[in-house]
Amino acid sequence: MYGDRTPSPKMQEVKYNYRPIECEIDDRSVRVINRHLFTSTSEYDAYVTLLKDGEEVLRTPMATSVSPLSDRKYDLPMDRPEEPGEYTVIVSFHLKHDTDYAPAGHEVAFDQYTYRVEGSAAETACDLPFEFVRGYQNYGANGRDFRVLFTPGQGGVASYVYDGHEFICGNRVPAPNFWRAPVDNDQGCIAPQRYAQWKIASMYLTHKKNANFDIMIPGIEPSADGLTTVYTLNLPTTPAAQVQVRYEVRSDGAIDTTLMYDPVEGLGDMPEFGMMFVLDAGLDHVRWYGRGPEETYADRQGGGKMGIWENAVVDNLASYLVPQECGNHTDVRWGEVYGDDGYGIRFTALGAPMYFSALPYTPHELENAAHPHELPPIYHTVVRVSLGQMGVGGDDSWGSRVHPEYLLDVSGHMEFRFRWQAFKRQ
Repeated sequence: MYGDRTPSPKMQEVKYNYRPIECEIDDRSVRVINRHLFTSTSEYDAYVTLLKDGEEVLRTPMATSVSPLSDRKYDLPMDRPEEPGEYTVIVSFHLKHDTDYAPAGHEVAFDQYTYRVEGSAAETACDLPFEFVRGYQNYGANGRDFRVLFTPGQGGVASYVYDGHEFICGNRVPAPNFWRAPVDNDQGCIAPQRYAQWKIASMYLTHKKNANFDIMIPGIEPSADGLTTVYTLNLPTTPAAQVQVRYEVRSDGAIDTTLMYDPVEGLGDMPEFGMMFVLDAGLDHVRWYGRGPEETYADRQGGGKMGIWENAVVDNLASYLVPQECGNHTDVRWGEVYGDDGYGIRFTALGAPMYFSALPYTPHELENAAHPHELPPIYHTVVRVSLGQMGVGGDDSWGSRVHPEYLLDVSGHMEFRFRWQAFKRQ
């Protein structure tokens, strides 16, 4: 709870862990496990909800009667879908009658299961006008309704214009990010001190070779319908390390981006592995398909229900007494930010689901404020997409570290691939 007794995002996970009924679900059946000491599941209304690609397509009641401290398997009251897509089955239990603590219909427990139905649907080909352009230093591409400009002197994408709207703010090129604002549990186990090199790496990575302004020249491979360019960036760590960022510009204006890193012996894991976009504050609405509605993390995501969620960017800024990491969402298939005029950018995971957050501040701005009133005026919307982020801990706040299974794996090559593309909402 917050200081004013309103629920914090953590209550979503507390409720899930305290649920009195558990379900083990697959695409055809569900095993209902009743943890009650005296109450049968027949005292609740049970429902099965089916989502397709995040959208609800079916909700039907299911009769159950599982005695206390026992379990029973049921067939799902629906046919397995055949149409290709991603499906989520949610089995939930609700109060039949008003109680002292909640009204009838209140959900007391749920579990979910996600699976894919494979099909032959192919991605639409990008057969659109495309032009590679090159200047003395900069280069880029022009399409039917977009322009993208790369600046080797800044180490990446310096401009991205769609339908006359610029989405890159000033010199804020999209950049790799390895840091999150420390949470209370991090402070207790001196994680900021142990991971400090990754904060420096996030803030001061460079495309320069030395102080003589010699830069690492990006690889450039234009084609008739696209452009591939690769930037190598030095990380100011000890031992020294590098990352590569590959951009593949398609003729429809989408930019497929791959962040690559080969771990260096002796450097260790990082708090986050992804990319950060500092966008205009006017992009203040956010939607995502993943776990929600509250924030979720690697070790705090059981209570996050799959679906398509929407709120304002500022709604993802948790009201902790000390500003810290917040607003992250796990298992995200796509996330988007947009303004009142409908223009925005969608970020889509290519391959495994990603982590996604949209906040009014960078991790460094959050960390620099000891109290919420010390946060600066809102100038930007900060989007972070990542392969993953270390867990937030929680065993205690005075020494316990994040469990090893919730740390990023740096035992081999790391690669995170996603797509970003401007759009106009209809």
